[in-house]
Amino acid sequence: MDSYKSIEEKLRKLEPFRGNSLHGLKNVDTDKLEVYSYNTTIGQALFIDGKIVVDYFNADKYSVTTSRHQNLIRKAWGI
Repeated sequence: MDSYKSIEEKLRKLEPFRGNSLHGLKNVDTDKLEVYSYNTTIGQALFIDGKIVVDYFNADKYSVTTSRHQNLIRKAWGI
């Protein structure tokens, strides 16, 4: 189980992780990191020429916890 601090670092590196209600999975077909808060996709990103390219970010309003997850992604991915 990853902490929020280690999750933020793994988000920057686009590495898979697992927290209590937040997890990131690497899609082997697209090489994207897909991030889920509970069972809702809230972000997808990949590296292109060494830079993070955000393919999808869900900015909809959800719970306080999901808002915290979205803010971790914003910070790590520079959104």
